[in-house]
Amino acid sequence: MADRKTLCIADNTTEARAAVLFAAHRVARTGAQLTILRVIEPMDPGLWASMGERMRAELRQEALDDLQRLAEAARDTAGVEPELLVLEGELAAQIAVAVDSDPLIKTIVLASGTGRDGPGPLVAAATRGTFTFGERHAALMIVPGSLSDAQAAELAA
Repeated sequence: MADRKTLCIADNTTEARAAVLFAAHRVARTGAQLTILRVIEPMDPGLWASMGERMRAELRQEALDDLQRLAEAARDTAGVEPELLVLEGELAAQIAVAVDSDPLIKTIVLASGTGRDGPGPLVAAATRGTFTFGERHAALMIVPGSLSDAQAAELAA
């Protein structure tokens, strides 16, 4: 069992694949364990409380399906078996929960956005210093969201 973990934040964007593949190659090289986190965020905080259990289960299954596809890519390209984690709630708060609840998480990997909207809210907050990833310290790696599979492997080497 690995004595350290890399937490990769994955959403349903194309940039998430770049982050996962970079992280997968990196943990294959370093001997760490890869954990891929998907956070299910309600569109409206009031909606979360009123959501039926069936609807929440469907959202959870969709998130797991997305994570399975990313895990398959990690297995196929880097030979690693990632741990999959789905949490519900506000993204920043759930990242903090994941980091604080697992002392083996030492590194967090994010991919920057590639669109006109900028690098993405997490990357922007992290680089401004206005966002912390829980009470514990962890290294933050931000990879270009536009990396090809080959570029992700090369950058992680």
